[in-house]
Amino acid sequence: MSRPGPYQMQEFQREAFRYTPYFCEENIWWLAKSLPDSGADTQQMKVLLFTNPSESVALLNQRAAPSGRLITWDYHLVLQAGFPEGVYIFDLDTRLFFPSPVKDYLRNTFPPQATLPERYRAWVRSIPADTYLRRFSSDRSHMTGVVAQSEFPDYPPILAPQAKAIDLSAYRDITRALDDGSQVERLPALFPYTA
Repeated sequence: MSRPGPYQMQEFQREAFRYTPYFCEENIWWLAKSLPDSGADTQQMKVLLFTNPSESVALLNQRAAPSGRLITWDYHLVLQAGFPEGVYIFDLDTRLFFPSPVKDYLRNTFPPQATLPERYRAWVRSIPADTYLRRFSSDRSHMTGVVAQSEFPDYPPILAPQAKAIDLSAYRDITRALDDGSQVERLPALFPYTA
């Protein structure tokens, strides 16, 4: 599919990146690790974790849902990366262009937040990608019993050194302040056009 409009962004093939369905936290870790080789400015890379207190965030244009239908995830992670052409969102699970300009991605992924019941409105933990790469750790226990063992990634879990590790449950807890430079805000506070 060709990209409409004036985008001069180099083409990225989603299939070129490591991907396992339902393991977005690991998919994004691997993407953040490899993207600097493609010209991304590491100082402008952030991992965005979307969740909320009820763990039921409403998203559109996700490949796991029928076309045109909302899906609710307990959490979802994407990578925001800066290039000379602009700032883009990389979401390996979206039906949208890969990558998409930030504003296009957010407008086409999140319904206007004011139109949703509170339990479906998104909060965002914005995490510097370099600290996510160094400190993210997951033993995958949160997926035990959720998907079959045969659907788990075929590579070892990502485990940070114990003294610095931040596990997925800590990242998902929006009431928890972490010492990794991450910040938590409601989606419209960070991106006003999503209100």
